[in-house]
Amino acid sequence: MAAVVRTERVGSVLIARLDGPEHLNAYDGPTLKAVAAAWAELDADDDLVVGVLTGTGDRAFCVGADIGAVTSGGFTDPPYPELAEGIARKPTIAAIEGLCLGGGMMLACGCDLRLAGESARFGLPEARWNLPAHWLGALARQVLPAHALELALLADQQFSADRLHSMGWLTQVVSDGSALDAAVELAGSISRQAPGAVQRFTELIRLARSVSPADALAVGHRHALELMAMDDTREGGRAFAEGREPQWRNR
Repeated sequence: MAAVVRTERVGSVLIARLDGPEHLNAYDGPTLKAVAAAWAELDADDDLVVGVLTGTGDRAFCVGADIGAVTSGGFTDPPYPELAEGIARKPTIAAIEGLCLGGGMMLACGCDLRLAGESARFGLPEARWNLPAHWLGALARQVLPAHALELALLADQQFSADRLHSMGWLTQVVSDGSALDAAVELAGSISRQAPGAVQRFTELIRLARSVSPADALAVGHRHALELMAMDDTREGGRAFAEGREPQWRNR
């Protein structure tokens, strides 16, 4: 049976949890739609700034697709590979414990930052069974091509959190059992920044992976004009001069 997605709010942070620990948080089509719905909820609520994706239990973040769903046609509804591309406008963080395999890495690819417990294990077993992984373009933009090939072609191997950190794919490696707490703390730090800047910087850095330098600079220039016209920019300057925390209104 595939995982369901449960959400909870911690201040300005939305936590989306894959909940199916008896099957290592494997997903089917409805699970993926529920992840997309969680990110839509994040984007639609002005009180929410950052999303965190995690799994229930310490055995797995997600081991990918539920095999029963694969054989019964449980992936006929979108989104599927789109989730690897970061469909939320606001920043998202993956908090990983235990196994993160196949489509579990796809879901983590769709997050902007990734934290993992030190015993977490990663791998892409698809080539062992001739299964597709048509989201690998996202991974190839996040690590060096040789590292993406190492993960994709050595399908019978699992890789350590330290190895994925050395590839630049993991933001932090933390003690086992603390990935979610560390992700929420990181999300809280992001939430204290100006939301207009956070959203525009997230958009620009994502965009820069797939457009020309000139196009990225043009978007950056548009963002600069938008930010300088905001009340929050004046509030940031006043707060700095007065030695207090700014009160952001995203205006």
